Amino acid sequence: MTLVSWAKKELARLGIHKPKRLPLPATSLAPVKCPTMSPIQEVVLAADLHCAKCQNKVADVISRIDDIEFMVVHVLEKKVTLAGKSE
Repeated sequence: MTLVSWAKKELARLGIHKPKRLPLPATSLAPVKCPTMSPIQEVVLAADLHCAKCQNKVADVISRIDDIEFMVVHVLEKKVTLAGKSE
């Protein structure tokens, strides 16, 4: 399962869906190639986050993934940014 599909599945399971009123794209992929490191894929997901509790739920689920290098959950910007090793 790819990072993008897993992230969408987990956010849907939590009931966090992309609201139709946000102009943010559902995903933004930016693979970065480096000869000494594995390719890194960055994913930006729009998420209808309302509070710190929502932020903590999302961060808790994402933190369980082994291949995630970093994550940022933005409540005010209503987006989740993930970066991990691509397969």
